[in-house]
Amino acid sequence: MRLRIGLALAGFLVWSTFAALHAQVKPADFYVFWAAARHTGAPYDPAMIAALEAQMHVQGAWPFVYPPTFLLLAWTFGQLPLAAAFPLWTGLSAAAFYFASTYVARPAVATALLFIASPVVLAISPGQTSLFVGAAAMGGFVLLKRRPALAGALFAVAACIKPQAMILAPVVLWGHWRAMRWALVAGLALVLASFVFGPARWLEWGLAIGDFHHAVAPATERVNPSALIASPWWTAALALLGLWIAATQRDMAGLVAGALCLTPYAHQYDLAPLAPLALAWLFGWRETGFGRAAAGAALLAGMVSTPLAGLGFLVVLALASTPWRRWRGEKAPPPVLRPFYEA
Repeated sequence: MRLRIGLALAGFLVWSTFAALHAQVKPADFYVFWAAARHTGAPYDPAMIAALEAQMHVQGAWPFVYPPTFLLLAWTFGQLPLAAAFPLWTGLSAAAFYFASTYVARPAVATALLFIASPVVLAISPGQTSLFVGAAAMGGFVLLKRRPALAGALFAVAACIKPQAMILAPVVLWGHWRAMRWALVAGLALVLASFVFGPARWLEWGLAIGDFHHAVAPATERVNPSALIASPWWTAALALLGLWIAATQRDMAGLVAGALCLTPYAHQYDLAPLAPLALAWLFGWRETGFGRAAAGAALLAGMVSTPLAGLGFLVVLALASTPWRRWRGEKAPPPVLRPFYEA
C-alpha cells in the first residue's frame, strides 16, 4: 500500500507541477471543460467555445460534446481560476490513475514507467479525461469479485464521464449481474443529479453530438481503423472484431480495444487506460505470449498512433484470445492476463 500511495503522490506532484509550469502550451481540451463548467447554463453553445478560442488564442475546432453528467465532475474545477484548475485537474487525474494502475501492472513498481508512456503523457498534456475514466474502470475490475456493488458504481462513473469508452461494458461484464445492476442504479442516479444543470442540457447534448461531425474534419488524426476504408461492410467487419475482442478478453483490453472498433473518433490518448495492462503483458511475456508483449511494447512506445497501426494492434489481440489459441492447439493463457481480478 505504501508503494501505491507513494506512486499516486508522485503522480500528483510531478504532473501538477508540469501543468503549472506549462500552462502556456494551451491545453485546449481542458480549456473547453473548464469553460463548460463555468457556463453550465449553456455548455453546448458554440458561442461559448468561440469566445474561449478568441480569449485563449486557441486554433482549431474544440466542441464540447461530453454528457451533462460530466459536468458533475468538472463543475468544481470551473469555479477555480484556470491557473489553479488545470494543475489540480492534472494532478488528481494522474494520482487516481497511478494508484489504480498498481493493481494492474505486474510488478506493481513497473507503474513508474507510466511517467514516460506515450499514451499517458499525451492524455495528460491537453488535460484529457482518459486518466479519470481509466482509473474508474480499473477500480471497477479490481473490485468486481469482492465488492460488485462498488465496482458497478465505478463503471457507471466512467460511463458518465465518457460514454463511448464504455460502449462494450455490457459484453465485457456479461454474467456479473450484481455489478451491472448497480452500474445501472448509479448511472441513473448520476443522470438525475445532472438535472441540477437543467433537464434541457440532455436535449442540447444530443444536438451537439449530431453536429460533431461537422465541427471535426474527417481527416482529424485518430487511431480508429474505420478511417482506413469508408464502407458499411468495413464498419460491420470492425464491429464484429470489436465484439470478438470484448467477448473473449473480458478485461480492460476487451473494453478499450473493443471500443476502438466501434467508435468513429478515438485518439492515442484514449489508449492510456490500456497502458498498465500493456506493462503486465510486457513484463510477463513468457506467460502472456510474444504477441501480447509486442503489442504492449508498441502501445507504450506510442507506435499505435495511426488507423493502420490501430488495426494491427487489434488483430494481434484478437489472435491472442483464448478461444483462438485453443483452436490452434495452444495452451490457454494464465490468469496473469487479468491480474487485477485477483488483487
